[in-house]
Amino acid sequence: MSPSYDVKDDIPIEKDILEPKLINGDKILPNSDSITEDIETRATEIVDPEINQDNTDDITLTINGTPIDNKDIYQENSTNPYENQRKSVELGGSAYEQPSQDSTIVNDKLHRNSELASKDLNGASSDVKDVDIELATIDLDTNSYENGKKSEQDSDEPELYSGSASIKSTDAVLDAATLDLDGPRSETETSPTIAPHQPTESELNPTLAKFMSGCQDGDLTIVEDLIKSNQIQYNDTFSDGITGLHWACINNRLTVVKFLLENGADPNQLGGDLKASPLHWACRSGLVYIVDCLMTHSDADPSLRESQSYNALHLAVHSSNITLVIYLLLSCCDANSKKKLYVDEPDGFNRTCLHWAAYQGDTYTVNALLKFGADISKVDNTLFLPIHWAFMKGYKVVLKTLLNAGSDIHFKNDQGKDTFDIAKDMNCVSTWTKVLKECDRDPKNNWAHRKHIIQPKIGKLITFFTPYVLLPIVLNICSVYQGYGIPKIFLAFGILGIGIFILNKSIVPTFLIDDKALPKSPIFAGLFSATAFWAIMVWLYAILPTTFISHFFLNVFLGGFIGLFSWTFFKSMFINPGFVPTPADNSVILAQVKDLMDQGKFDTDHFCVNTFVRKPLRSKYSKHNNKLIARFDHYCPWVYNDIGVRNHKLFMTFVYSLNLGIIFFVWASIKYFDQLKDAYDSEDEDSSIVCALVGDDLCYGYKNHHFHYNLILWCLLQYIWIVFLCVVQTFQILKGLTTWEFSTLNNQIRSSRFNHSTVPRDFGREAMSAQQQVPNGRDMGYGNNTCMQLLGIDQFILTVKLSITSFFARSGSSTANETLRTIDIPTDYGVKQNWLDFWIIGEETWRNVFYLPIKGENNLNGKVTDYYELYEYPVKSAEQVV
Repeated sequence: MSPSYDVKDDIPIEKDILEPKLINGDKILPNSDSITEDIETRATEIVDPEINQDNTDDITLTINGTPIDNKDIYQENSTNPYENQRKSVELGGSAYEQPSQDSTIVNDKLHRNSELASKDLNGASSDVKDVDIELATIDLDTNSYENGKKSEQDSDEPELYSGSASIKSTDAVLDAATLDLDGPRSETETSPTIAPHQPTESELNPTLAKFMSGCQDGDLTIVEDLIKSNQIQYNDTFSDGITGLHWACINNRLTVVKFLLENGADPNQLGGDLKASPLHWACRSGLVYIVDCLMTHSDADPSLRESQSYNALHLAVHSSNITLVIYLLLSCCDANSKKKLYVDEPDGFNRTCLHWAAYQGDTYTVNALLKFGADISKVDNTLFLPIHWAFMKGYKVVLKTLLNAGSDIHFKNDQGKDTFDIAKDMNCVSTWTKVLKECDRDPKNNWAHRKHIIQPKIGKLITFFTPYVLLPIVLNICSVYQGYGIPKIFLAFGILGIGIFILNKSIVPTFLIDDKALPKSPIFAGLFSATAFWAIMVWLYAILPTTFISHFFLNVFLGGFIGLFSWTFFKSMFINPGFVPTPADNSVILAQVKDLMDQGKFDTDHFCVNTFVRKPLRSKYSKHNNKLIARFDHYCPWVYNDIGVRNHKLFMTFVYSLNLGIIFFVWASIKYFDQLKDAYDSEDEDSSIVCALVGDDLCYGYKNHHFHYNLILWCLLQYIWIVFLCVVQTFQILKGLTTWEFSTLNNQIRSSRFNHSTVPRDFGREAMSAQQQVPNGRDMGYGNNTCMQLLGIDQFILTVKLSITSFFARSGSSTANETLRTIDIPTDYGVKQNWLDFWIIGEETWRNVFYLPIKGENNLNGKVTDYYELYEYPVKSAEQVV
C-alpha cells in the first residue's frame, strides 16, 4: 500500500523556472530538460520535506484524501489567452456551482500558470507572446474566496467542455514532463537523463514563425513583406489553427488587423483548443477598438460560439469592460442592428449575460443589460436567478439594482434555497437585510413592499417645513439671561434632536432610504428657508414699523435684498440645472460612439455609461438627479439641487444677495434695539460678560428680546458658510473653473492621474494625448468630511492653499510643486473675460446680464456656446495664452 500525502494549496511553482536567462544580451528560454528537473525536484519537496528522495516511487498524491493518478493531473498550457475552469462553492453544507470563467474567479492558487500576457502601461492591451514552456499544473481543491470566508471545491457536475485553449503558434511550447508521482519508476526513469531534442513547428517553418511574431509585435513591415512575397498566406497557421489575425487582435495591433482584413484574412476562423475566432479573443480581452474594426470592416459574426458556448457578448461581459459591452449592445442588440445578438442568449449552462454580470459584481454592466431589456427571471441549469449569483460577490449596489428591477426574492434554486438561504451561506445576511430595507421592504410582511400612509411628495414637504417649527421653539427656549441657561440649552437641543430623530426614522424613509439620508433630504434647504422666513417676519412686524422713518434707505435696501435672495433661492431649487438630453434612438447613440472611436476618445471620460450619451466638456453625472449635468459645478444641499449651466448664475445671485441681506438685517436689528433702548428709561447697568462683548444695543436685545437676539446669532452662524462660498465661487469664476473642476485640478496637482483606455498604441498620438485633456475627478460624495462639505469649508481651505502656493511660486520661493500658474486651464481666458462670460449671454451689454439660459447656452471666450454640445474649447488668443 503506497503512502498518500495531501497536496497543499500554497505550492510555490516559482517564476524562475519560466523566466528567460540573459546570455550575451539575448534572452534564452530554458530548455525542457531543465524545466522538467526543476519541476520534479519541487514537486517532490511539496509532498513531504521529510520523505527520503529514494522512496518517491511509492508516493500517491491525494486531494481531500482521494487518491489521484496521472490522468487526473491535466496538462494546462500556460500560453492560453483565455480559459475556463468550472468549479463549485460549498458553503453551509451545500454546493453552489460557480460560473465557468477564469477572469471572474480570482484564483491564483488553483493554477500556477506562467504569465504570457504582459500588461501594457496604458492598460490597453496584453502582449501575448510565444513562450517555449508547457507546464503541468495540479488542480487544487481549495481556494480563498474574496473575503476569506468563502471556499471553492471541485464540482460534482460533469464538465461540458474540458481542457483549455492552447496557443501553440510557431510551436513555441516545449513539452515539459508531467508530474508522474503516483507510479513506480525505474532507476533509468529517476536518474537524470538528457532527452533528445525534437524539432518544433517554429523550427520547421521559421517563415511562418516570423509572420506570427510580426503580428504579435505589430510590425507591419514584416507582415507586408511576407504576404506580398507570397511566402505566407493570410490564413496560414500551425497545427493549433491560430492565425496571425488572432495574434494581432489579442495584442491590440490595430494597424496589422486592418491590413489583414483588407487583404482577405478570415475573421471567423476558429483556432486554439477553445476553437475561438479573433473576435472572441478581442472581446475576452476587452479591446473595443479591435472589436469595432472586426465588426465594421469584415463579416465577423458576433453570434459565433467557441467551444465553451460563449458568443461575443458573453466574452465582453467577462472582460468587465463596460465600453465594450455598451458598444456590442448598441451594435447588435438593437431592433435595427444588422448583426443580431439576443441580450438574453444563454451559454452552455443556460446562463445569460446578466447572470455573469451579477456574479462578477459589475454594476455598470448590470445596468446596461437591464437598459436593453435583460430578463431578471431567467434561470440557469441550477435554477439560479441573476440575483442568486450576485451573492457570490455580495456587492450591495448590484443586489439593490437587481431587487429594484423586480427580482423574486423567494424563488428557490434546485437545492430549494431562496435568496435568504444563499445570503446565509455566503455570510452576507446583514448586507442583504440592509438592501431590503433600503428598497423599502417590510420585514413584518414577508419582505413585501412597504405601504406608507404618507406619500413621498408629502414626506418631502414635511421634511422641508419641519425646521419652520423647530427653529422658533429652540430660539425661544434659549433665553439664557432670564436664568437656568444651561438647562434651557440642553432642553432646546433635546427637542431639536428628538424632532430630527422622528423625522429621520418616520418621514424621510417615505421618499429616501440611505445610509446618510438626512444630508440628501431637503431638510437643509428647509433650515435655510426657515431662517429666512422668521428673519423676514421679525423685520416686517418689529424692525420695519419702528425704523421705517428714521432709517428709510436701510429698510429699502434690506427689503430689496430679501426679495432678491428669496426669488433666486426658489428659482435655483426648482429649475432644471442643465440636464444633457439623451437621444431616444439607439442609432444616434451608436453614431456618437463611432465618432468618439474615430477620435480615440471612447472611454468613460468622454462617454457617460450611466445615461448612454456622449459627455460634453465640463459635464458630470449627478447621483442626486441621476442625470448628466452640463457645466456641472456642485450639488448644494442648501438649495436641494445640482448647480449647473442653467442655474449657476441664479445661485451666485442668491449667495451674493444673501450675504448682503444678512449684513443689512443685523444692522437694522442694532438700530431697532438702539431706538428701543433710548425709549426705555433704565438706570440699571449690566456688567455681564455678554454685554461687555456685544455693546449696549445688542445687550438690550439680549436681555429683553431673546428670540430676536438668538435669531441674529443664528444668522451670523449661517453667514460663515456664506462667506466661504462667496470667496471660493468668486475665485473659481475668475479662474474660469467650476467647483468640480477645481477639486479635480487639486488632485492633478497632488498626483498625476492614470487614465485606463484600450486605445491601441498605433492609433495615433493625437488620440492618445486627448485622453489627458479633460479633467476627470472622483464623485464628490458624503464621507467623513460631511460637515465641512455642507459649510463649504473644504473648498475654502483648498482655495487658500492653492492661492498661497501660487503666490510663493510667482515670487520664486516655491518651485517644488505644481501650482495653478503652471497648469494649463483650457477654460481660463483671463480674469476679465472669465467674469464677463459667467454673467453675460450674447453680446457684452448690461441688458444681457439679466438673461437666463433657455437650454444650455452660455458665453465662453466671448462667444455664445451650447454646453450641451461642447466638445472642443474655443481657441485662446496670444494674449490669453501668456
